[in-house]
Amino acid sequence: MNFSLLKVDNPNKLKSLSRNKINFFKKQEDVSLFHFNKIDNDLYHAVFNISDEYQVSTKKLGNQHNYIYSSLINFFFLPENKYAFMEYINKEYLEEVLTDVNKRTKASLSKIEINNSLFKLIYNDLNGTIKKLKYTNEEDEFFDLDFVTNEKFLGIINSNIIEELTVLVENQFITINKNGRVSVDNSEEQFLVTFTKRILNAIN
Repeated sequence: MNFSLLKVDNPNKLKSLSRNKINFFKKQEDVSLFHFNKIDNDLYHAVFNISDEYQVSTKKLGNQHNYIYSSLINFFFLPENKYAFMEYINKEYLEEVLTDVNKRTKASLSKIEINNSLFKLIYNDLNGTIKKLKYTNEEDEFFDLDFVTNEKFLGIINSNIIEELTVLVENQFITINKNGRVSVDNSEEQFLVTFTKRILNAIN
């Protein structure tokens, strides 16, 4: 699964999502709250439904058919944490859900980039094996390395800009990109709960 790391100015306000009416049936809104619950004591999970249409057309006849479909977007947050995770499908869906959440809660969520300080905090907490490291130096030269040791990584991060880091943690690959996206090769609930809480708590 792919996630975007978000900054939250007023994280406690996100709990007000629980007061929003949940509708499991198709709605007219482009974005609707599909599910909300509290899991693992302090982690909250919300699911948003995005309504969209496939448009089928031909060159000569133009638009012919519209097929309605929907996508579900997962959202994880801790009420005392200034960061949150939202599932990333594409930029347009992310922007729509962000706008909707900000309107519902007044919590003020925004996308962020992951800088070297955040990379270091996440890596130190995950304590995994670096399988791939991408970075640029002061001359804007790009480097792509495999199997980087802890000592080498700490040396690189002190004087270069980290672009992407892939770490093997408990037989699972986690990839963190400077643009704020975090990818995991596991969608099981317990793994997502553990991984989400570890990263959010590490950087808070």
